[in-house]
Amino acid sequence: MNKLQKFLVQIFSLFFGDFNGVQVFLYPMTLFCWVDTNSFLYAATGLLTTQKHFFPLAVFLLIFVFVIFLILKNVSGIFDAIYPLQEGDKSIFGQTVINLHKFLLIIIIAAALLYVVSVFLKYYYDIRVPLKSIYPIAIRFLGILLLLLYGLRFIWTKPFRENESDMQEACGKLRNDYKAHRNLYAVHALFYILMVLVGAFIYNILVLDVLYRIFAWLNCSPNLYFTPPANILALLYNIFIIVIALLLSNLLFSPLVKAITHIAEKLHPHLYLAKAAVKNDETNQIS
Repeated sequence: MNKLQKFLVQIFSLFFGDFNGVQVFLYPMTLFCWVDTNSFLYAATGLLTTQKHFFPLAVFLLIFVFVIFLILKNVSGIFDAIYPLQEGDKSIFGQTVINLHKFLLIIIIAAALLYVVSVFLKYYYDIRVPLKSIYPIAIRFLGILLLLLYGLRFIWTKPFRENESDMQEACGKLRNDYKAHRNLYAVHALFYILMVLVGAFIYNILVLDVLYRIFAWLNCSPNLYFTPPANILALLYNIFIIVIALLLSNLLFSPLVKAITHIAEKLHPHLYLAKAAVKNDETNQIS
C-alpha cells in the first residue's frame, strides 16, 4: 500500500472500523443529536400517511445503506494498513459480501413470512401480531449482532495475520486455535461484549448529557434538517441526512472504539497462550 491508500484505510477505520455503529442500535436517540427532531417527525409522519407510497422505497434505501456500511466495514477490517494486501484478502472479501447478501435474503424472507402469518391470523382468528414492535426490535438485535460479530472477527484474526498471512489463511488458523481453546475465546468474547456495552453507555451519557449542554451553552445547533418526502429527490435527501448523521456519530464514537479494541487485542487468547508458553519455558530453563 502507498501512503494515500494507508491514509484512506485509516479514515475508513475511523468511520467504519471494528464495532463502530453499534451505538446507533443500542441508543438510537444519540443519532438525534445531529438531526432536528421536529423535521424528522414531520417527515416520518408524511412517510406513513400522505406519502406512504414512498415507504417501501425508503425501507429499501435504508437496507441498501446498511449493506454498504457493512461492506465498507469489511474493507476497513480486511484491507488493513499494517499488513500488505494479499490475494487471499480479495477472495475472502468477496466471500464475505456474498455471505452478507445471503444472510440479508434469509432475513427478508423471514420478515415476509412473518407478515403473511400475521395477516392470516388476523383474518381467520382475529389475532393481532404486534409487527410494529417486533420489526424494530428484530432490526436492532440483528444490527447489534452483525456489528459485534464483525468486530470480534477482526480482533481475533489480527494476531494470525503476522508473517504476511492473508485474511483467508488467518481465518483458517483462527478456526484451529478456537477449536483448541473454546473456553478462552468464549470468555474473551463475553468480556469484549461487556466493554462494548459499557462504551456505548458512556457515549450515550456524553451525547445526551454533555454534548447537548455544550451546544446549549454555545447557543448553536448542529442539527441537520429533514424535508417532507414529497418526491423521490426529497426522499433521497432525507436518506443522505441519515447517512451524514451516522458518520458524525461514528466519528465521535471512534475514540472509545479504538480504546476498547486496543484493550481487547491485548487480551487476545492467542497472545495470552503465547505469553504463558514463554513463561513456562523460562521456568523450565531456570529449574
